[in-house]
Amino acid sequence: NALGSWGYIEGVEEAVGQFAKLRDSAGSFASLDHVVFACGSGGTAAGICIGMALARSKKPRVHAMSVCDTPDYFYEMVAGIANDMGLVLPSFLPTEEWVRQHMIVHDSKGLGYARSTKEELDFVTQFSLETGIVLDPVYSGKALYNFFKVVEEDPETYSGQNVLFWHTGGSLGMYDKGDDLLSTLDKISPIHRLDVYGDKK
Repeated sequence: NALGSWGYIEGVEEAVGQFAKLRDSAGSFASLDHVVFACGSGGTAAGICIGMALARSKKPRVHAMSVCDTPDYFYEMVAGIANDMGLVLPSFLPTEEWVRQHMIVHDSKGLGYARSTKEELDFVTQFSLETGIVLDPVYSGKALYNFFKVVEEDPETYSGQNVLFWHTGGSLGMYDKGDDLLSTLDKISPIHRLDVYGDKK
């Protein structure tokens, strides 16, 4: 809703401030070219989309990775939230058109909300092993997996670009997929679980 989206306006201000301190390998200020995040209700998308549009003169491309519903649904939903937030635009510009100018919604739902393919679960597991960053399979994991596919399909667009992936949490989504993730982990991880309590059958 509109109230929750204001939190992401504040988050954008913080993120932009942090990014402004970064330098590239040549010592120049690093550009922020793309911002990517999971989109499940539209509130996060509304806050980040509006925040990035207002916070930077050179606006990054905002990518909302829809983990449920269609892109058209979220363009309409985000426009409604933006109106509820009090976004004021020139009278000739409909809010939904403005949203479409500032954000791309990618259809990333795959099998559907909270339903995962083997490839998605493998990606989430492998990513956690290689980076130490845990992604849940319902939101952030599905979003990043599908953004990787977007980049693979159009590598020229993203070559040499800086991408900020906004991890929005979602740890509760791990519980329902626990057994599936452990099955995958057992196959690809050299780590063995230690049962310190013994078999309690």
